[in-house]
Amino acid sequence: MAKGDIFEIEWEGLDEFVELLDKMDNKSEEIIIDEMTKFGMLAEEGTKALVHHDEGTLEDSINFDKATKEGSDIVVRGGTNVIYALRRHEEPGRGPGTLAKPAWRGYQPGPKYMENAIKAIEPDYDKMNARALERILEADK
Repeated sequence: MAKGDIFEIEWEGLDEFVELLDKMDNKSEEIIIDEMTKFGMLAEEGTKALVHHDEGTLEDSINFDKATKEGSDIVVRGGTNVIYALRRHEEPGRGPGTLAKPAWRGYQPGPKYMENAIKAIEPDYDKMNARALERILEADK
């Protein structure tokens, strides 16, 4: 409505709109955390498939946590608490147990097991994002 040279705009339903956006934001966050957790599980699967195998201690120790929100980031942490894990990751060579393991997504088990697992799932990252977006859009209906 115009009052002299001043325009006044009154928004009706703005509180409801803000509430809707907050709900969408929370639902979107839940969906992204769910999808990132699934992606972390895939990284765990690949790392276990590609890690050296002697007694299975290192393979059994690999673990990826559920995705969590940290500030404005969503984070998935994974790894192992075995002291020699980094050495096995970096050193060349494959023993009989490792040689007996099948390839995973085109990568052979052995050195650079975690790096190769991450490389192997790179195409899945875009698929995960597309799936999350689709779920977010569906949730708004």
